Amino acid sequence: MIDALMIDAEVFFNSVSAYNVSIFPMQIVTLVVAVILTYLLLVKPSTAVNKLIKIYLSFTFVWLVFMFPFEGFFKIVFGLLHLAIAILFFIDIFTGKIEFKFPETSGKRYFMLFLIFSAFVLYPLIEYMSGHLYPKILLFGVAPCPTTIFSLALLIGAVPKVGKIIFILLIFPAIFSGLSVPIMLGVWADLLLLFTGVYGLIVLIKNWKLTGKG
Repeated sequence: MIDALMIDAEVFFNSVSAYNVSIFPMQIVTLVVAVILTYLLLVKPSTAVNKLIKIYLSFTFVWLVFMFPFEGFFKIVFGLLHLAIAILFFIDIFTGKIEFKFPETSGKRYFMLFLIFSAFVLYPLIEYMSGHLYPKILLFGVAPCPTTIFSLALLIGAVPKVGKIIFILLIFPAIFSGLSVPIMLGVWADLLLLFTGVYGLIVLIKNWKLTGKG
């Protein structure tokens, strides 16, 4: 079981390199779309923007299920996890239980923007500074870790109008990956994922009774 949880860093990043080369320019497309949706949510929030974000997230997590080069145990576990997350976001397009928004208080609003900025910019910047160069790099929209930071940032902003299940399905893998990936693969940018996961858990616990009822 322990062997199944171990990842060979060289093999993994060689797979990531081949993956990035094969899907280019999808990395640019997913980032540009996410930036546009974030801007619309910030300046002109609406039901339509909420639906577009859920469509985007649903598509992105389905993409990760079928395209990202997970191996062995992780392919099964994270494949099922991301598929469940994609389905929940897709269902919410029609049920509307999640209401993405930026917090009204300036401090929380800026913090949410910081988390999103972390997913878009800080994550790849830290990877670059720690020696991971393109194409051997995990990029937003086509790799799970920075994409999860973005998703959690949106859910944190949506509290209490967010489902507990989808929140939990993102929080605990974020904490697990944030603790393990820096050690196993040397991706120190995943400390941002750990931070986001822990903060999301605190927010969920503090708002447990209200979450999902809005």
